[in-house]
Amino acid sequence: MSLLISAGLMALAARAWLGLSGSIRQSQARQAREIAEAGVARLVESMNREFAYLLIKDWDPTNNINQWDNTVFTSSICPGSNSNPAELVRTAALSDPQGRYTLESYSFKGSPFYGGKASIRMRGERLHSNGQIGATAVVEQTMEVKPKDCTNSFGEDTATSGFPGLLASHIDLGNNEIKGSLSANVLCLACPPQTNFESLSQDEKEGLIGGNSNDGKRQVDGEVFIGPIDLPPVPPMPAGLASKPPALIDQATSITGGELPTDPDLKNSCLVSESGGHKTTSCLISRIDLSGGGNGKSSSTLSIDTTNGSVRLYVTSAGSLSSPSVDFSGQAGIKHTQIDQDSGAVVPGLAADLGLFGNPVDGDSSNDQLVNLAGGSQVTGLWAYFPDGTVGIKGGNNNDPEYCDAITGECFGGEILGAVWAKSWGGTKDLKGAGSSSGVAELVVPSDMGTQLFNRYGPSYALGIRDYVALGVTHWSSFTQSQRD
Repeated sequence: MSLLISAGLMALAARAWLGLSGSIRQSQARQAREIAEAGVARLVESMNREFAYLLIKDWDPTNNINQWDNTVFTSSICPGSNSNPAELVRTAALSDPQGRYTLESYSFKGSPFYGGKASIRMRGERLHSNGQIGATAVVEQTMEVKPKDCTNSFGEDTATSGFPGLLASHIDLGNNEIKGSLSANVLCLACPPQTNFESLSQDEKEGLIGGNSNDGKRQVDGEVFIGPIDLPPVPPMPAGLASKPPALIDQATSITGGELPTDPDLKNSCLVSESGGHKTTSCLISRIDLSGGGNGKSSSTLSIDTTNGSVRLYVTSAGSLSSPSVDFSGQAGIKHTQIDQDSGAVVPGLAADLGLFGNPVDGDSSNDQLVNLAGGSQVTGLWAYFPDGTVGIKGGNNNDPEYCDAITGECFGGEILGAVWAKSWGGTKDLKGAGSSSGVAELVVPSDMGTQLFNRYGPSYALGIRDYVALGVTHWSSFTQSQRD
């Protein structure tokens, strides 16, 4: 009898122990999930606060994907961000409950321009006092990633598009003015970093890029940014263009988008391509020399009509002070127009429809290009991109004065209506030192300039100084794995 009672008591004790053990394991599994959730929350908070530029990058060491530590800066880093991705915590210990979380992967699907969705996979481990793992849980969470400007919170009115109307590694602003409502921003890639940059006044920021602090007026309507960004390559030439002989433009010349030029020499250096129903005339150019002095060059004009197609000019020659790669001086300049389809009036051409491109960067300063830009007698829309060149803009040609709408802030007029990206920006004087140092030249940046380049050239060219924010969980799941004691 006593034996039966003992056996019954042992069975009851075993069932009680199994129940208690199961309860402990369930508790540990729940705690492991909570640890993983804490890891997700800490990671998102840290990325939103200090590492927002990583929200659009992938990290998955299991598949040898590491865009965080080997960052390609499709968006420059906002002031106040932590520029050292290695300091983003990806694994950490917790004391209550005792455990640790470890990020397994982070993936982003979308574009820097429009945002997208990010998926986080975080592992949480509930640890015993001896360090052994009691339970493991994995949480997978998908969130929305939204772009915003650097200065405002998400949902607030946008103060800047973040698009750099003027971009260069080295900038001497001189007396140039960068005008516009949303996109008149300046990005200096190689300017010395400033620890107190956010606290500087606009005049002090402009002074870092060679602005004239004594002129009593703002030279950059948008923001001044300092920091790295990985530039896209010069838009590729259409097939067959590189094998054509480059042409010299040294007299008044007309090019109509979507057609071959009528000039026989220039015609041999151009071709017409079509994509999505849009035609583009691309030409290989050795040099553009429409400088003043003799043979009517003082009033020579490069006339571009983009009513029925875009025009892209690829300039190949290196430049020197005596012989720049592109030289518009005297009264020479570019006249870029198109016919308005509704009114039939001749209006300034869309900036993205006229591309003036230089050689790719090569790390050799001995063969850099030199470019003297000048608008014509009216505003000239263009995008100039010379990653291996120094670009300057000369004021004084334009009879179409710059003005800005008092309500919208949108600006018009000036010498150039568009954007300039280069290795170096050379200031107000032309690059041969001619002209008055007190002359003012305006680069007016359309508010939709980034969108124009996105539409004509693709998302790689819609660069920006953008911030990002992760918000709004769209998917959540978890699973747990208990460990034997």
